[in-house]
Amino acid sequence: MRLPRKQIPLATVVVALLLPRAVSGADPGLRSSTQQERAGPQSPARLFRLGAQEIGIAAGYGFALRFVGETGDDEELRDVQYFYVAPRWGIGISDPMGGDAWYRGNVELLAEGAFLLNLEPKDGFAGGITVMLRYNFLPAGVFIPFVEAGVGILSLDFDLMNRSDRFNFTPQAGFGFHYFVSDRTAFTGEWRYHHISNAAIERPNLGINSSLFLIGLTIFLR
Repeated sequence: MRLPRKQIPLATVVVALLLPRAVSGADPGLRSSTQQERAGPQSPARLFRLGAQEIGIAAGYGFALRFVGETGDDEELRDVQYFYVAPRWGIGISDPMGGDAWYRGNVELLAEGAFLLNLEPKDGFAGGITVMLRYNFLPAGVFIPFVEAGVGILSLDFDLMNRSDRFNFTPQAGFGFHYFVSDRTAFTGEWRYHHISNAAIERPNLGINSSLFLIGLTIFLR
């Protein structure tokens, strides 16, 4: 039966409105799969999952922060400047969480070596290990931001006034990003607030509070 010409536009509109709903209703799993893989099979986001591992190395520069209320007794501590090297290994301890929300991401555990070469106000050296928890935000694209926090132990030999050497703790927290330059390799940059003290195990125990900037390379393993 041939429809009158005046009814053809109306029929076209009805079909156009109902067809997408019919398709999505017929296969809800397809829509869900599409949302879960919205970043695409080659997106860096696929590398951030439970059990996924990474290795890398970062290096940078730290300098002491001067807080209001500090006294002249800690002048040396406020002049501290050091070179920092951190080889690292990480493993994902969660799959991506958050659905399609802006905070979608996963949690990662990092183990780092910590090597400090003190430059100012005196020569010195420190070495230890740091454990960090990192939350990676997982938008589509090659830029993956993260926040992180952790604590480490450090054997210190800075020979500074009002600062005990030997065993110290290093609580720290900050933020950063991965910028992927290939399928599994990323340039990594980060900033951390870094603290050194011994929790009053020895006296004196004035802390070294510093701003630490790091850049490095990260390789994501299969």
